[in-house]
Amino acid sequence: MTGSNGEAGPRWIPDPSTIDFARLRADRLERLQGMMRRHGLPACLLFNAANIRYATGSNAMSAWAESAFARYCIVPADAPPILFEGEDALHLSRGLVDDVRPAHYWYMEGAPTAEYVRRWAAEVRSVLEELGLGGEPLAVDKLDTPGFLALHAEGIQLVDSSPATVDAREVKTSQEISLMRMNGVIGRRMLAAFEDAVTPGVRECELLAVLAQALLRCRGEYLFTGLVASGPNANPWGSEATDRAVLDGDLVGVDTDAVGYEGYVIDVSRTFLCGTRATAEQRDAYRVAHEQVTAMADLIHPGMTFEEFATAAPALPERYREQRYYARAHQAGLEDEGPSIWYLEDLADHSVLASGRTIEPGMVLCLEAYTGTVGGSFGVKLEDQVLVTEGGVELLCEYPYDERLLG
Repeated sequence: MTGSNGEAGPRWIPDPSTIDFARLRADRLERLQGMMRRHGLPACLLFNAANIRYATGSNAMSAWAESAFARYCIVPADAPPILFEGEDALHLSRGLVDDVRPAHYWYMEGAPTAEYVRRWAAEVRSVLEELGLGGEPLAVDKLDTPGFLALHAEGIQLVDSSPATVDAREVKTSQEISLMRMNGVIGRRMLAAFEDAVTPGVRECELLAVLAQALLRCRGEYLFTGLVASGPNANPWGSEATDRAVLDGDLVGVDTDAVGYEGYVIDVSRTFLCGTRATAEQRDAYRVAHEQVTAMADLIHPGMTFEEFATAAPALPERYREQRYYARAHQAGLEDEGPSIWYLEDLADHSVLASGRTIEPGMVLCLEAYTGTVGGSFGVKLEDQVLVTEGGVELLCEYPYDERLLG
């Protein structure tokens, strides 16, 4: 297998020397703090792993830490961030962040939770006073009920951080773009390994293992879903891998849904034919999904509003409309991101968002289509991840479609 970014051979891994990590961290923090000032947010308290990574460059056991509220950071709009880190990762984060302090959390404390969370909230108030921000509102991305109540008891006014975090992360910096291109190579390798493994008798869970192994061998981090589905399991879309054995003639769908190198998302979908003979119905579903995704890519240009995009995108044929995917497109970066671009018939619920959001160079969009008739025995899921450029789009993961289904 060969490709761009120096990709060759079975043991390819990303070359970190091609990324300026100091600039990556500095540019992201600059964007975040700029958006905080624009939205009038003096300080943010961030628990979301992607937001912490965006603000500090640090990541440690994020899947566990995020569910346990075990690491967090306070980001002032006009001063360096303070990272509160788990004791097992303090030595790692101190190489990236100037001010790293032990995190205090209340997960798994049982009955004494109220006292632990009270101490934590008092510490948060103390840090805000230390920063000269006592009495100012604190923007928070996510928090559990004990944490929310404890901060409220300390008299801290809580507001939503998402206006700043969403706007900051929406347009990628130059180093982020380099990382997303690098992860596109990993995506190709994941899909190639997966397609090679699609044979009669292989189980869906075995195919998922192939996908995960290809990701990890290239220094990716983890899969955040298990979306592998074959035959009737792919209709409607949304089933994760089971022990169902793939049959000759089945269509097998996969969504990579991976956190790749340095945390950037690889989100590409393909559907493959197991065997050599596709039915006319399978080809029709595949052709329609392919036309949807490729037409959307051709349509994109900077300055277009989300509503204009939704209006101009080709309509799904009536037979596939009821089980359409939830959106035309969503954004991606350190996680699957929003706002999304909706189908025209769904705009009534999202019209303010759609008309007020504009496609800009540096955005990364995942263009999606699902085609499957209600009660059908198969479905087709396709998705391409693209970078918006001044002249249109750049495919970040160039993996071929199944010619047996396009013919």
